[in-house]
Amino acid sequence: MKKREKYDHAILERKIKREELEERLRHIFFPFEKREFFVVLRFKPEENEFYEKAVEKAKSFSSYREYGQGKWKKHEVRFSRNQVRELKDFFEIAQNLKEIEVLVEGKRIPYGRDLWLPLLWFYLFN
Repeated sequence: MKKREKYDHAILERKIKREELEERLRHIFFPFEKREFFVVLRFKPEENEFYEKAVEKAKSFSSYREYGQGKWKKHEVRFSRNQVRELKDFFEIAQNLKEIEVLVEGKRIPYGRDLWLPLLWFYLFN
């Protein structure tokens, strides 16, 4: 690796960190600015009846995405703030899967499945 390539990579990392910092500061200074809130449910293939039902239901959403192959294959469904009821209906089917990830705004957070989803349903149901 040439010296210049090392520096280019460091500069790119610094720019990414700066963009993240600017985003965080914008949310601090302008907390009432409307921003997109979303929850992503991601799960892997399993051999049980719940998996088949979950995939069938997931494919009915326009935000459904499937990627990877073989043992790395994953299914992903993205729900916006306006789709809380659909999220709850889907999670009632998918909660029996062994490996289901809950991402809030695209990030893994502690207790996403056991704490944040029920809080989301409590506060956003009208």
